[in-house]
Amino acid sequence: MTGQEKSPCRILVMASGFGSNFQALIDAVAVGRIRNSRIIRLVTNRRNAHATARAEGAGKIHGFLPKGEKDEQKVAEARQRYDAALAERVLSADNAPPELIVLAGWMHIFSSAFLEPMERAGTRIINLHPSLPGEFDGANAIERAFEELKAGRLTRTGIMAHYVIQEVDRGTPIMVEEIEWKGEELDELKERIHSREHELIVNATAKVVEEILEGRAKET
Repeated sequence: MTGQEKSPCRILVMASGFGSNFQALIDAVAVGRIRNSRIIRLVTNRRNAHATARAEGAGKIHGFLPKGEKDEQKVAEARQRYDAALAERVLSADNAPPELIVLAGWMHIFSSAFLEPMERAGTRIINLHPSLPGEFDGANAIERAFEELKAGRLTRTGIMAHYVIQEVDRGTPIMVEEIEWKGEELDELKERIHSREHELIVNATAKVVEEILEGRAKET
């Protein structure tokens, strides 16, 4: 086995919120549930994101991202500059660039200015989203699903991990889990969905890492 095959898969995590999914990834890497891997960095775009405290506790590196303009045209231009600068930062890190980026509660939609450099570099990007494929893309997915459940038009919702493409939440699913509605109110449904997300993001990350490690072996 070569040194390239033995070296840990380099994972970068992006998170905007409390960071519980990030913590699940830290724990899974630590005990080997995500095989031969290492979280090399955390990036967060919200200065008060609790995930940063988790990163500091685990010895990770984190960065902050600036807020954009409110004017629509300026927002679009700023988003392209922001994404291009972020891509450059990710790919020119002190460590070798990540082989996998995991979006674990990342509240920013990437433009081509970020996605295209990642594709050229061979860096995979996966995202966790609280709906089934093709049902509730984008923000407030749980709330929108809840309205359909209450109206009797659905009996279940779900969660998925998928590859990231420019079309929001439309990338190829990696893992999908249906969650039956038990008649609970929105807050309880959210809690139950979030409790399942930790396992799904760990399992999906482990699956993609295995594919990356296998791909390395084929290249040698």
